[in-house]
Amino acid sequence: MQPTRLCRAVMLLGGACVVSAWIFDDPAFFFAGGALWLFLLLSLHAGISAARTATHYLTGERQTKERFSRSGTRIQMITTLTCQAVPGYRFEAEEILPDSATDIAGETTVIIPDGGGTCTLQYSFRPLAHGTIHPGGVIIRCSDAFFTITVPVMKSSLQGPDLFVFPENGLGHEGLGWYGDNETMKRTPLKSSGIRSFREYRQGDDVKSIDWKMTARYGTTYVREYTGSEGGTAAVVIDLPDDTKDATEEIFSSVRKAVIQRIAGLQEQRESSRIIILAGCEIVAIRDILPGANIFHELSATLTPKKRIQSLYRAYAPIMLAIQMRNAGEEMPLTPVAQTAVGTFSRSADRIGFEETVHRILVSSRDTEIHCYTTGTGDLSHIWAMASAAYALHRPVRIFLPKEAVRDEIRKEAEFFNVRSLEVIP
Repeated sequence: MQPTRLCRAVMLLGGACVVSAWIFDDPAFFFAGGALWLFLLLSLHAGISAARTATHYLTGERQTKERFSRSGTRIQMITTLTCQAVPGYRFEAEEILPDSATDIAGETTVIIPDGGGTCTLQYSFRPLAHGTIHPGGVIIRCSDAFFTITVPVMKSSLQGPDLFVFPENGLGHEGLGWYGDNETMKRTPLKSSGIRSFREYRQGDDVKSIDWKMTARYGTTYVREYTGSEGGTAAVVIDLPDDTKDATEEIFSSVRKAVIQRIAGLQEQRESSRIIILAGCEIVAIRDILPGANIFHELSATLTPKKRIQSLYRAYAPIMLAIQMRNAGEEMPLTPVAQTAVGTFSRSADRIGFEETVHRILVSSRDTEIHCYTTGTGDLSHIWAMASAAYALHRPVRIFLPKEAVRDEIRKEAEFFNVRSLEVIP
C-alpha cells in the first residue's frame, strides 16, 4: 500500500482537526477529523477489495521460442494477460523478471483497460545465470486518488514456461575445420561438433539438425545449434590513464608502445579490426583499422593520458545477482573482492549509458575477441563492465597490462568478471 499526495494531505488535515478539537475543546473539529479518517479507511478498504477481485480473475500465458539458450543470449518473451477489473480504478500489470535478467528491452509494464480486458507484454532480456529459470509471476497495482495497492500474483499459469539456460563455457573440443582451434559459443561460418543450444524448428532448417530426443520429450520440434571455431581478429580496447596521477606518462609508455606494435602488425598482415579508446567510462574514439589505411598520425595525439570526467556507477549483472542471492539467504556469500567491487560501483546514483553503448559497439563489430590494453591503475570498473558486456556476447576478453600492475586483487576481479586471461606487456 502506498498513499498518494492527496491522501497525505487529507491525513494531515484530519490530524489538524483532531489537534484543533483538543486545543479549542470544540467537538465539531473532532467530528470533522474523524470523518476524514473514516473516509480514507473506507477508500482503502474499497481499493483492497478491487485489487483482490482483479488478482482473483487474472489469467495469463507466456510464450517464447528460446526455452533452451546459453547464458547471456537474448530471450524474447510475450505475455498475454486477461483480467476483470472494477471500473473507476487504474490497474497496471508488471512482469516479475528472473533475478539474473539483464539488458532488459521492451515493455514489462502495461495498463489494463478500464473495466478489464486483454493486454500484451512484449520484452526481452539476457540471463547471466544458468540452470532452470522460472518466471516469477506478475505484480498488479490498483490505484485511485488516495492509495496504490500492490499485489504480487504467483499463480502457476503465470510462472511458466521454464527456461533452460546452459553455461557459456562447455567442455573443450577440437574443431573439425582442419584448423585445430578451440570452440567458442559465438556463431561463426566454421561449424563445429559441439552443441551451443536448442531452438524450435523453423522452415528451411536442415532436417539433420533436428534433435529427436528433445522433440519427443517436449512435443515440439527442436533443432540443434552448433558452436563455431575461434578465428578472425580481435578488437583492440585502449584504456587511457588519468593524467592527474603521478608518473602517468612513464607508466603508460610501455602500454602505448605495445598498442602501436599491435596495430602495425595488423596492418602488415592486412587484417581489418576496430580500435576503441576509453578514458574511464568515457568513450574517446572508435576507429576501424582497414588494410592500407595509415592511422598512426591520428593516434599519436589521441594516445595520451586524459583526465577522467566520471566513474562508472555499477557493473553488469554478476555482482547484482550475487547480492540478490545473498539477501535471499542462498549459500552464496559475497567474497571480499565482490564487496570491494560493489562499493566502487555504488558510489554514484546517476545512471550512465556506458554499458549499453559498449554493448552496441561490440554487437556492430565482427571481431571474435576483445584485447584490452591498460595500465591497471585507478578505478577499473569500466573495464569490468566492458568484460561483462563481452561475456554476454560470448567474446573472450584478454587484458594486457604492465608487469608492475599485476596484483592478486586484479587477478581475482578479472576472474570474477569472466576475463579469459591477464597477460603481461614486456
